[in-house]
Amino acid sequence: MLESPLHEHHLLRYLVEIINQPYLSYEATALISFFDENNKKVTMYKYGVISEEAIFKKIDEGETLNLNNAYIKNFSLTNYRTNKGFDDHVHIQLKNFSAKKAFFDCDITNDFSYGEFLGNKITFESAIFGNGNTNFFNANFNHCEVSFKKSKFGSGSTSFKSVKFGDGSITFNNTNFGTGNLSFVDADFSNGNVDFKNTYFGDGNVDFKFARFSNGDISFERASFGNGKKDFKNVEFGGGKIDFRRISFNDGDVSFEGVEFGNGKVSFRSSEFKHGRKSFHLSDFADGEAQFDYVDFGSGELSFNKAKVGDISFSGCHLNCYTDLRFGECKLIDLSNTIVRDILDVKPESEQVIIKEMNLVGMRILGRIFIDWRSNNVDELIYSQKKTSLFQKAEQFRILKENFRNNGQYDDEDASYVEFKRCEAKAKLTSFGNNKAKKFLVGYPNYYFQMYVFDYIGRYATDPIRVLANMLLSFSGFSLIYFVFSVSDSLNKIGHVVAGGTETMPLNNENMSTLHAFGDCLYYSGITFFTIGYGDYFANGILKPVAVFEGFSGVFLMSYFTVAFVRKILR
Repeated sequence: MLESPLHEHHLLRYLVEIINQPYLSYEATALISFFDENNKKVTMYKYGVISEEAIFKKIDEGETLNLNNAYIKNFSLTNYRTNKGFDDHVHIQLKNFSAKKAFFDCDITNDFSYGEFLGNKITFESAIFGNGNTNFFNANFNHCEVSFKKSKFGSGSTSFKSVKFGDGSITFNNTNFGTGNLSFVDADFSNGNVDFKNTYFGDGNVDFKFARFSNGDISFERASFGNGKKDFKNVEFGGGKIDFRRISFNDGDVSFEGVEFGNGKVSFRSSEFKHGRKSFHLSDFADGEAQFDYVDFGSGELSFNKAKVGDISFSGCHLNCYTDLRFGECKLIDLSNTIVRDILDVKPESEQVIIKEMNLVGMRILGRIFIDWRSNNVDELIYSQKKTSLFQKAEQFRILKENFRNNGQYDDEDASYVEFKRCEAKAKLTSFGNNKAKKFLVGYPNYYFQMYVFDYIGRYATDPIRVLANMLLSFSGFSLIYFVFSVSDSLNKIGHVVAGGTETMPLNNENMSTLHAFGDCLYYSGITFFTIGYGDYFANGILKPVAVFEGFSGVFLMSYFTVAFVRKILR
């Protein structure tokens, strides 16, 4: 059917004509015409007709069931058990079952329930299941290789509920499951590799709840889902590689809640979701790596709430919906080069959020990030990164600063700004590389000047109280210098503060007295620091440049305080 363009059509329209003419090893021929959505005939296939009685006879005699190119109407193992008087749950052995390019037609259901398939390989390759239901409930494929490659199902529901596969490979590559509901609930895929590449899962609901995979690799690459609900709740994926790359999930809710992904690598790279809720709530990726790079999550809601993962990457994603990344435990989240157009939430509420490292390099925030500086230990999230440069760390702090400002988290904005400037200063210092001379003459002086003047004194104008404390410290320090020079006979000879004259007594060396009182030193330091300069005291000798420097310090620190204070109150 894959060779026909109808394989990609989800509705199956056909007309069966039986003629009494042998075909291959069959006694009669079925001519089946297929039609498109406009009821225009597209193609016709020829099959050999085999009756239900002939199939039952082969089962009774334990013969190989070769149904290649056969047309089978109303295949039913339930009917076989009824005819034989068996219990409804008795497994029926089917030896070396082969139905390549077969057509299973029915009025209600094609029934393979409780079938026990024996042999090395079981094949339904390119088989067509007509517009009724298809039921493989509780079938056992033992350790056979199983192939449904290129098969096509019609408009009825398809059930592989509680099916048990063995350690052989299982392929549904290029299968089209039509428009009905599909169930793999409680299916056991054992250790075999499982291939759902390029599979179309239909417009109905797709249900893999409680399915179990073991150590084999699982691939859904380039698969396509319809608009129904996609439910992988509580699936156990084992330790193999898990490939969900380039999948189209279409509209509808997608649930991976409580899934155990095992230690294998999990990739959803370049997949596409549309409208609906996407939930990975309580999923456990163990110590494996999870990739969601370049995924389009569409609209709706995306949740990884309480999920556990080692490293997870969303690099290059467009996050257009509310995204809950409040992981229960996570070593690394890579959000580099993402575009956030809605809310990205990592802020703890009642439950603890454990994230050790978060990469925001190149992120563009058109929405908002809900994150708390202290609760999320933001500085550790950035500084713990081993693969980013200081410039990149600085850029991440800058991104968070802008985000905090938009959120009205002004204390967090200040903290981010300080770390941004610190990383930027360190990055500029390292940019000198191996040029030791330039680094020594230019780099270190600039770095330590900036570290003291901008960082230590006022945390880059974010802490007016700290500036005020440094003003007091500076003022007291200069007062102490003046006092020491005044009371020390040896120092007094090279510099001292002297008292000037009055209106009737002009200033001169004869009427100047040495200042001994510490209170007067404080007074002189104050009028110098605040650049008042009444003229009743002035410095002499080596203290002249000291007084000039104090005046400059006062002007600078007062300006610095004004900027920091105004910055606080204006917000």
